[in-house]
Amino acid sequence: MVTSPERRYALVVPALWTCAGGLIAIYLVLFVLCAANRLAQPLEELTYGESWLLDGARQVARGGGLYAPADRLPLMQIAYTPLYYLLVAGLQRVVGDSGYTLGRLVSLFATLTGTAALASSIRRLTGRWRYGLLAAGLFLTQNLTLLLWSSQHRVDPLALGLSLVGLAFFTYSRSTTAAVFFVLAFFTKQTFVVAPIAAAITLWPCRPALLRFGAVMLGGIAGGIGLAQWLSHGWFWWHVVTTNANEPDLTTFAILMGSFLQFNGLPAITALASLLLPSVQGERIWRVYFVGTLLTLGSIAKLGASSNYWLELTAATAVLLALAAWHLTHWPAARLVAPTFVLGALLIAVPGYQATAVEVTQAIGDRLNPPTPRYLSLVSDVGAAAYRVDAGFVDFVAHQPGELLTDNSGLAVAAGKPVMYEFQIFQLLQAEGHWSEQPILDAIAARRFSLVALMHPLDGPTDGTRWSPRLRGALEAAYAPDGDQAGFWLYRPRS
Repeated sequence: MVTSPERRYALVVPALWTCAGGLIAIYLVLFVLCAANRLAQPLEELTYGESWLLDGARQVARGGGLYAPADRLPLMQIAYTPLYYLLVAGLQRVVGDSGYTLGRLVSLFATLTGTAALASSIRRLTGRWRYGLLAAGLFLTQNLTLLLWSSQHRVDPLALGLSLVGLAFFTYSRSTTAAVFFVLAFFTKQTFVVAPIAAAITLWPCRPALLRFGAVMLGGIAGGIGLAQWLSHGWFWWHVVTTNANEPDLTTFAILMGSFLQFNGLPAITALASLLLPSVQGERIWRVYFVGTLLTLGSIAKLGASSNYWLELTAATAVLLALAAWHLTHWPAARLVAPTFVLGALLIAVPGYQATAVEVTQAIGDRLNPPTPRYLSLVSDVGAAAYRVDAGFVDFVAHQPGELLTDNSGLAVAAGKPVMYEFQIFQLLQAEGHWSEQPILDAIAARRFSLVALMHPLDGPTDGTRWSPRLRGALEAAYAPDGDQAGFWLYRPRS
C-alpha cells in the first residue's frame, strides 16, 4: 500500500521536471525569436568585433589575404585563426554579400549542430534520448550565454560547434575523427584547446590510440601554423598571438566574475559536485573537459574579455547536469535532487529572459511599424547602449568617393567601405609597445582619406576617445571641420 508521503514524492518529482521542461521550452521560443531578429538586421553591429570580422571576410572574398603587414594601410588586426573568415568569404562569393546575416547564419548553424552532437553523445552514454535532450536544452538556455553568442557574427559559435562534434565522435570511440574536428576548432579560434587536451588525458591508458590522436592533432596544427606563417610572410603570429596577449584588467575580471556567478554559480557548483557520483565508460572525457574549462575561467581577467570565454564551460556544465540526473534516477531516495537543482538553475535566468522578451517585442513592433527616419544600431565607445545612427547618414557615407577614416568600424562596414584603421585595437597595441602608429600618422599627413567621421569632436575632451594625442594632432593639422551629422563629427582634407 502506497503511503501519503510516498504519493506526494511521486507527484513532486514529475511536477518539478514539468516546470523545468516548460521553462526550457519558453526560453527556446525566445532563443528562436532573438536569432530571427538578429538575422533581420544585416547592417547593425550587436557587439564589438562583429564589424572587423565581417571586414576580414569581405577582404578575402575580394581576393585579398588575411594577416596583412602592420606597417601599411589598411590597419586591421585579424585576431583569430582563419577558418571562420574563409568560410564566410567563400559563402559570400556564392550567395553575395548580405552584411552580418551570412556570418550569423553560420554561427547559428554551428551552434545547432554542436547541440545535436552534444545530445547524441549523452544519448550514447545513457541510452536515453531524454537525457540528451535535457543536456541540449540546458546548453542552449540555462545561463543566457548561448542566447547572446549563438547568432552573432563571431568565431566562437563555430569553434564551439566543431569542438562539440569532436567530443561526440570521441564518445563514439572515433578518436582520430575527433582530432580532425579539434584541429578545425583550433583554426577557428586558437584558444579552443581544452577539448583535445581532455581527449588526450582520457586516452592516456591506451598509448596506440593516443599516438594516433596526437599525430593528427600536432601534425595538423603545426602544418597549419607553418602554412599560415608562410602565406602571411610571418605576420600570422603577430596578429594571432603577439597582439592578443592583452594585459590583465581587474575591473574587467570583477565585472565578468560577478556576471558569471550570478547566472552560472549554481549550475557550476552542482556540476562540480556531480563528479562525486559514479561514472560509466565514456563519461570521463566530459568530466575532464568540465574541469579544464573551469580552470580556464581565470582568463576573463584579460583586457577585452567577455562572456564568450565561458561558452565551453556552459556546454560541459549542461552535460554533467544531464548525466547527474541520469545517475540519480538509480537512487530512488535522491530523485528529487536533480529536478530541484535544474529548475533552480533555470529560474536564475528569468530576469535576463524577461529583458530579452521586452527587447524582442520592441523589435517586432519596429518591424511591423518601421520608425521614420530609419535608424541603425552601432556599437558605442561609451557604455553598453547602442549608438543609434540615421540610416540616411550611412547611405551618405556609402556614396562618398575615396577612403573613409572612422573610429567606429561598424559605420564603415554598414556603408560597404573597408576599415582602414581600427582605432581601439591599435591604440591599445601602441600603448603596449606592440606597434608604432607612424603608418597611420603618415597616411593622415598625406590626406589619404576623403572623409573622416568621428564619434567625438577633435576640439573636445580626449577622455574616452579612441585616439592618441599624436593622432589627434595629425588630424587637426591635415583636416578641417565639415559639420556634424547623426552623432558623428565630419572632417575634410585641408586645401
